[in-house]
Amino acid sequence: MSNVEVYTTPTCEDCKNFKKFLGEHEISFTEYDIADHPDYADTLRNRSGKNLVPTIFIDNQIFFGFVFNRQKIEKLLLT
Repeated sequence: MSNVEVYTTPTCEDCKNFKKFLGEHEISFTEYDIADHPDYADTLRNRSGKNLVPTIFIDNQIFFGFVFNRQKIEKLLLT
């Protein structure tokens, strides 16, 4: 099973779509809401060099956004 972490904000539609996708496939994940916890935003910048949401970590791979990376993410998580 893959380790999935996602940095989000409550108003991010792409974040909502990614979390919906995970729920539909019963994939567990850890969510870090950078709007409610500024220290998560600092951690995100340190880990990725950016402050974009959703930033998705799957094992040792990083993805900026879900829509543009959906096929790669599906291949990693569903095969």
